Amino acid sequence: MDLPYLNPYLDSIGAPTFEKGCNFAVAGSTIRKATADAFSPFSFDVQVAQFIRFKNRVLDLQHQGMTLDKCFPATGDVFQKALYPFDIGQTDTTSAFNSNTSDEVSSIPTILAVFEDGIKDLNNL
Repeated sequence: MDLPYLNPYLDSIGAPTFEKGCNFAVAGSTIRKATADAFSPFSFDVQVAQFIRFKNRVLDLQHQGMTLDKCFPATGDVFQKALYPFDIGQTDTTSAFNSNTSDEVSSIPTILAVFEDGIKDLNNL
């Protein structure tokens, strides 16, 4: 497809460009809230909150009249026209299925509900 990798949201070194998008993903993240022994502290709710903060900050800067052409596409509301792919939850669901305990398997609907809530939060922005 010959598309560039997206700059991570948390990459503050240099001057990242978000002309092609922004990456909020963190390897090993879970949909459920991270626990003390979690591989990554950036669970889905944290990533959703980061996106909301990012979007609000960009819109605020645009409202203040700042030109962001060097960082963002210069076409209208880039957030309305954006594609939002999600790839999260494999750790949660694989763990639940492989544990083979009724508690973990019964947690799968909750995992899916948390994911659905995050998508709804983003959709309602």
